[in-house]
Amino acid sequence: MALDIDKFVHDQLSVWPAVAAKYRALKSARTRTLPLRGTLVTLQSNPGRMPIFDHGCPLCEENYMEHQHTLPFEGRKGRKYNILVNRAPIFPNHLVITRDIHAPQTIWHRFPDMLDMAAQLENYIVFYNSPNSGTSVPQHAHFQACPKGYMPLERVTERMLRAVRAGESPQEVRFITSVRDAQLYHYQGFNRGIFMLRATTAKSMAKLFYRLLDCLNLLAEETEPRFNAFTYCSEGEFRALVTLRSASRPQCFFAEGDAHFAISPGAADMAGFIVVPEVDDFDRLTPTVLSQIYDDVTLPAAEEERLLWRLVRTQPRIEVGIVAASQIGFEIISDGAGPQQVSYREGKIDYNGVLYDELVFEAVTISTLFAEPSFILYGEGEPMRFAGTLKFIVNGGKVQAVNCIGAEDYLLSVVSLLPEAERKEQSVAIRTQLMAHVARRKAGRKLAVGPDLVNTEEVVTWLAHRPVATEKPEEAPMHVRYDVCAGEHCWRYVGLTDRADAHARSVIDETWGQTNGDDRHI
Repeated sequence: MALDIDKFVHDQLSVWPAVAAKYRALKSARTRTLPLRGTLVTLQSNPGRMPIFDHGCPLCEENYMEHQHTLPFEGRKGRKYNILVNRAPIFPNHLVITRDIHAPQTIWHRFPDMLDMAAQLENYIVFYNSPNSGTSVPQHAHFQACPKGYMPLERVTERMLRAVRAGESPQEVRFITSVRDAQLYHYQGFNRGIFMLRATTAKSMAKLFYRLLDCLNLLAEETEPRFNAFTYCSEGEFRALVTLRSASRPQCFFAEGDAHFAISPGAADMAGFIVVPEVDDFDRLTPTVLSQIYDDVTLPAAEEERLLWRLVRTQPRIEVGIVAASQIGFEIISDGAGPQQVSYREGKIDYNGVLYDELVFEAVTISTLFAEPSFILYGEGEPMRFAGTLKFIVNGGKVQAVNCIGAEDYLLSVVSLLPEAERKEQSVAIRTQLMAHVARRKAGRKLAVGPDLVNTEEVVTWLAHRPVATEKPEEAPMHVRYDVCAGEHCWRYVGLTDRADAHARSVIDETWGQTNGDDRHI
C-alpha cells in the first residue's frame, strides 16, 4: 500500500489548493532543536497548524471539503476506515485514518486495526491520541500516520528495540513482562510513563498493550486512560511506543502574559516533536519551559510506581467450592457452545453421555489484573458469573462445582458484599484467614500422603507413628476437596457482582497481597 499512499497524496494535493499550500509551507517551516533530558527534541514553528473546519464533524463523510478524496482501508470484523490527507499537517504525507461511521474516539477493539495499518503502511508510523490527550476531534474515531523517522522518541524506540533484539541490554530499558511472543519494556529516560513493546504477532502485541492500559485504568470509571500510542513494523516485528499522561494541557497554556505558551501536546509533542502554533512562542521556548510542560502532562511519579507494581505483581491460585447438586447447568463464555449440563451418575460425572472422574474447563492464566468472567452457573435463581477455571468433581454423591481462581479476584467478590466502611480492614483480615485455610489444607494433604517411602516395612512403621493433625478450637473444620466454600461456613462468595465497583477494586488494589503483620506498602 505504500506506493498507493504516495500516489494518493500526490493526486490529492494536486486538486486541493488550500491544503496543498499548507504542505508547501511545511518545506520552509522554521525548526530548531533543544537538548532535553538526554534527548534532542525538535521544535517546529507551524502557524498553519490551525485546522480547516467548515461545519460539523470534519471526519464524517458528509462534511468532507470540496476536492477531498479518500482511500479505503478495511479493518477487522467488518470495521471500515477512510484514509485522508491531513488538513492541518505537521509532517509531509501526513494522514488521518478515520472510521467510516461517526463513533467516539477509543482504542478498545481497534488496536489490532492499528497494527494492521502499520503492517500495510510499511514506511509509515501510525499514531493515536486518546480522548483528552491531544486529539482535536474526540467525537470521531481516528488514527494518524506519517513517514517514519521524524519524531525523536520514535528514533530512540527503534534504536533501543533493535539493541534488545540483538541480545543487548540498554541501560535505559527495563524489561517488565511478556505475553507469549510479546515483550513490554519501561524506558527510563526523557519522561515518566514511557513504555516500548515488541512482538512477532499482532495478537500477542494487542494482549500486552491492553494489559498495560488495564493496569493504568484499573480503578477509573472512564472508558479510556490518557495516553498516546505509536505503532510500526521493523525487522519482521510489530513495535510500539506508549506515552502515558495525566493531563491534556500544561499550566502555561492557561497562563497570561509572558507565562503563556500555546502548547497543547498531542502524540507528536509527546514523542519530542513539539509543534508551536504561535510565532512568538517559538524563540521563547527553553529547556526549562519544556521540562515544566512535560511535567504538567505526564504521569506522576507515584502513579508510575503503582503502575509498574500492578504489571509485575502476582496472586496465588485458590480453589472455592461453589455448589453441589445432582445436576448443574453451566456455560463457558468463550467457546460459544451455549448452556451445558453435568450430572451425577454411577459415582462419576456425566457430561454429554461420557463419564468422568473430574472435568476441568481451563480459563486464562491468572494475571496481575482483576479477571473477566469466564463461565456462568445456572440454578434456581439468577445466573451467576465467575472468573477463573471451572472444575467439576464428585463429592458426597453429588457433582461439586469448584472455582479455581486468583485469591485477589476471589477477595474482590467477597469484599464487595461488605459495607464500604468495613472493606479495607476486612480485606486484610479475610486474606490472612484465607491463606491460613490454604496452608492448613496443604499441610493436611501432606499428612495424608506421607513421606517418600521405599518398602513395606517403612510404610507400616510410618502409619503406626504418623503425626495427627490437630485443630485449634477457634478454627473452622477444614475442607478436604477445596480451600474454602462459597457459603457462610467460610465467606459468602457469589462470583462477579455488580457491587464490585471502583471502591471495592480500589480496596483490593491498595491491599493486594497484604496480611496481618505485613508492613508492605505500594
